[in-house]
Amino acid sequence: MGRGRGRGETGNDEKDPAMPKPAPKGDQVTAVIGEVGRWQLEKILIVFIAAAPGLAHIFHAGFITPKQRFWCAQAMDEAGVDIPPPWTVDYPEKNTSYTVYPGMGNLTTEKKLMGHCIPGCMDYDFDHSFWVATMITEWDLVCEKSWLKTLAKLLLFTGFALGSFCSGLVSDRYGRKTAIWISSITMVVFGVITSFVPWYPLFVVTWWITGTMAIACYTAAFVWTMEIAAGKWKIYLGMSMNYSWPICRLIIAGLAWGFRDWHWHLRCISALVAVGAVILFWLPESPRWLIARGRMDDAKKVLSDASKKNGMPVEPEQIMLTPPSAAASKGGFLDIMRHPTLRVHVLIMYFNWFTTAFIMYGLALSWQSLTGGLFLNFIIGTILDFPAKTLAMFMVLKVGRKYPYMIGSTITGVMFLLTLFIERDVYPSNWPIVVLALIGNFTTTMCFAILYMYTGELMPTTVRAAGVGSSSLVSKIGGTLSTTVAALADIHPAIPTVIFATMAIISGAITFFVPETMGRKMPETIDDIEIEPLCGKKLPEKAVSEENKPWMMPQEKQGLGLHLSPSAVSLG
Repeated sequence: MGRGRGRGETGNDEKDPAMPKPAPKGDQVTAVIGEVGRWQLEKILIVFIAAAPGLAHIFHAGFITPKQRFWCAQAMDEAGVDIPPPWTVDYPEKNTSYTVYPGMGNLTTEKKLMGHCIPGCMDYDFDHSFWVATMITEWDLVCEKSWLKTLAKLLLFTGFALGSFCSGLVSDRYGRKTAIWISSITMVVFGVITSFVPWYPLFVVTWWITGTMAIACYTAAFVWTMEIAAGKWKIYLGMSMNYSWPICRLIIAGLAWGFRDWHWHLRCISALVAVGAVILFWLPESPRWLIARGRMDDAKKVLSDASKKNGMPVEPEQIMLTPPSAAASKGGFLDIMRHPTLRVHVLIMYFNWFTTAFIMYGLALSWQSLTGGLFLNFIIGTILDFPAKTLAMFMVLKVGRKYPYMIGSTITGVMFLLTLFIERDVYPSNWPIVVLALIGNFTTTMCFAILYMYTGELMPTTVRAAGVGSSSLVSKIGGTLSTTVAALADIHPAIPTVIFATMAIISGAITFFVPETMGRKMPETIDDIEIEPLCGKKLPEKAVSEENKPWMMPQEKQGLGLHLSPSAVSLG
C-alpha cells in the first residue's frame, strides 16, 4: 500500500499504486485505515473511559435511598408544645398498637417495619450502623415525606429520557465528540455540586442534570464507537460497549460498600468522569460523521492520522472521498418520521425498546423481595448481565440481529406465561418462579444488548444518533411506567405477569417486519432506506438503480476506489 507515495501528484488517478486500495469488503473509511488497528483501539479506549463511569450515576439511585431504620427524636403538637414519650401508634389494618420510645435500643424487631411514624414528629434519627449518610437521612424522607424520594427518582428518569433524546440531536448536528465532551464536563460540574447542596429542591434539580448528562454521554459515545470500526470488529467493539453497564454497577456497588456516604459516592464518580473529560482532548471527531456532513478536509486529516498510527500511512491529499449531496448531508429527527419505510422500522424498534425496558425494570421491582438484601439483589443482576451480553455478542456475530431478538423476546414472554401456572407459596422461596424470572431477565438483557447495535445499523448516518437517542428515550418511558404497572400486583399478582408476557411476545412477532442488517452496509442517507422493502427482501432489479443498491458489496461498484458511502460497513 505504501509503494509509490513519492508520486503524490498522481494521487487523483484511482488506479495509481500511490493510492491505498480499498479493503475487499470495506468502505472509504476502512479502505484507508483498515477494519481495526491500534488507532481504533486507542480511541475506543478513550471513549470507554470517558463515557462508562457516568453510568454509575444511574445505578447510584439504588443506593442513595436504601431502607434504613429510624425513630422519632422529638414530637410537638399544633401549638408547638413538646409531646413527651412514650408515644402510642395505632395500626388499624393489623388491629394492634405499639408504645414507642425514642432511641436505637427501642427499635422495632419486625423486619418489614423500618420505624414508627409518630404524629407531630419534628425530627427523626436513624440507625447509622451501616449507612453513614443517605438521601433519606439528609432530609428525613420517611413517613409523610417518604414520597419525596420517589419523586426524585421519577424526575431522574425523565432526565435519562431527555438526555438520550437530546444527545442524539446534538450529536447529529454538532458532532459525536462535541456531544461527549459537553455532557462529560457538565456531568462533572453538576455531580460535584449535587454532593454539596444542602436543600432538597436544589438537590433534585442538580441530580436531574447530572443524570441527564450521564446517559447523554453514553449515547453519543456508543454511536462514535459504532462508526469507527467495520466487519466483525464493529460487532466486537460495539457490543463490548454494553459491558459498561455491569462494570459501572460493580463500581457503584464497591463505592457504596466502601464509603456508605452518598456525598462521597457522587464525588468519586465525578472524579472518574473528570479523568475521561480530560483525555477526550486526544479523541478526534468521527470521520464518518465528518464525511456525512460534507467536511471532507477534516475527515481526510483524521483518516490520514489514523492510517499512520495503523502502519499504513497515507497523506491527506492522497485520500479521495465522495462527498454526499447537499440534501444527503442534512438530516434530523423529523426526517425519520417523514419517510414511510424508515418510520415503520423506527416505530417497531420503539416498541421493542419500550418492552425490554418495561420488563427489565418491572423484574427489578420484584427481585428485591425474591433475593433479599439490596447488595445481593444488585450483584445477582450484575452477574447475569455479563453472560447475557456475551451471548448477545456471539449471536449477533454468528446468527444476526433479527432472529436472536425475536427468539429471545419470545422466550421471555413464555417464561412469564409459565409462572402463571405455578402456585405461589407452595415451594420454598417460590424457587420455580424465581428460576423462570431469572431466565426471563437473562433473555431480556440479551435482547436489550442487541437493540443498541440493531437500531444503530438501521439508521442512516445523518440521523443515526437521533434514532438511537430517541429509542433510548422511549426505553426510559417504559422503565418509568413499569413502576406503575408493577403496582397492579397489589390487586392480583397475575396482572403484571400477563402484561409483560403479552408485550414480549408481540415484540418478538413484529420484529419480523424489520430487515436483517447482518451482511449489509449501514445506510448513508434516508434514500438508502427508502429503496429497501419493508421486510428486507431484495427488490426486482428494475426497481432499483445500480448506484443505489444498499446491499451491493463495495467491489461490485465500478470505478469507486475510495468513493464509497460514508457509513457503509460490511458485516459479512
